[in-house]
Amino acid sequence: MRLLLIERLIAGSFVGSSIIRPTLCEATLRAYAADRRATADHFPWLARVSPALCLSATVEGAGEQRAETWALRRGNERGADLRLRFLRSGLVRHFEGGRGAERLVRLEFADGVVHHYEGERGAERLVRKESPDGTVQGQCYYEGERGAVRLVRVVLAEGSMQYYEGERGAERLVRADLADGKVQHFEGERGAERTVRGVRADGAVLYFEGEQGAERVVREEYASAEIANGEVHFYEGERGAERLVRVEFASGEVQYYEGERDGERVVRAEFPDGIVQYYEGEQGAERLVKHFEGERGAERVVRGEFADGEVQHYEGERDGERVVRAEFPDGIVQYYEGEQGAERLVRAEFPDGSVQHFEGERGAERLVRAEFPDGAVQHTRESEMGSGWCASTPPRV
Repeated sequence: MRLLLIERLIAGSFVGSSIIRPTLCEATLRAYAADRRATADHFPWLARVSPALCLSATVEGAGEQRAETWALRRGNERGADLRLRFLRSGLVRHFEGGRGAERLVRLEFADGVVHHYEGERGAERLVRKESPDGTVQGQCYYEGERGAVRLVRVVLAEGSMQYYEGERGAERLVRADLADGKVQHFEGERGAERTVRGVRADGAVLYFEGEQGAERVVREEYASAEIANGEVHFYEGERGAERLVRVEFASGEVQYYEGERDGERVVRAEFPDGIVQYYEGEQGAERLVKHFEGERGAERVVRGEFADGEVQHYEGERDGERVVRAEFPDGIVQYYEGEQGAERLVRAEFPDGSVQHFEGERGAERLVRAEFPDGAVQHTRESEMGSGWCASTPPRV
């Protein structure tokens, strides 16, 4: 047969003792009175087992104030109150301390909510709240003197913790430690707290802007060597549609992106030495199309790459860059001379070693000499000039 609660407590009070004591200790009786499962039905039995020290129950008051009080009893003398239960509401107050100095340590509500208190009699202050399942309030912790007790922490059932700051009645959420290792930081008055920063378990830090419920990621910093150490990502767009617009690397390189969320593509890269590169193409298939060098504000095009594989090389200051060489996928290399917009073909080199030389203005270049790998040289006669034997391809800028 299962032992009653009081019998188990009594048995525990005798463990390690060589003498069976006819009187229960006060700690055992207090522990019984503090247990939710305890009932006054066992008090007569307690009086028989330990007449010198037991528990008594009295009922006093009327209406909402009618309550049952449990107290220690030493023989015929009433001792300290241990528990007060209001019969109509079910509210239970638990006390500690000697007679005349009893202080409130706990309130148990009929719905299962429990309040814990600390402090001397008359100055008890709320320090913690517990909800029955932890889903609404969890365990709430308080600080401050009586009458000015303020919420400082909430522990939820799933393991999350919330931290609060501010005076009583104006406590605001400032941090949340989530069970998965994430940490969120908040700013704003009570009821309007907004997320301003989040720290992931891997060390990445996210920064947010926007009012409560509309916070959007604007920056993400990586600190872990495993995940892009030193990178900073910048975002634009409304919540849930934030798109990557810039990445800054620890090396000083900066990449710029365009496109909607999940389809962002790099369009420009700037390097610490002044080099600037431009890209075209869809995400994951971006190709370099323009390569710049020079100080900020004086960047000049030095190379352009095209979708068909042609690569053009440029010389000259900014806004005056001119094509000096064009390389084609089939191995042909063309050389140009002349100012920007008037570049003319002067030489073409072929994969087999042949070299063609040209004269004439842009668009009217004519072949004047051909050199072959075997050393042969062929000069174009005047009658053949303009015959169309020309490898010229107008440069693209």
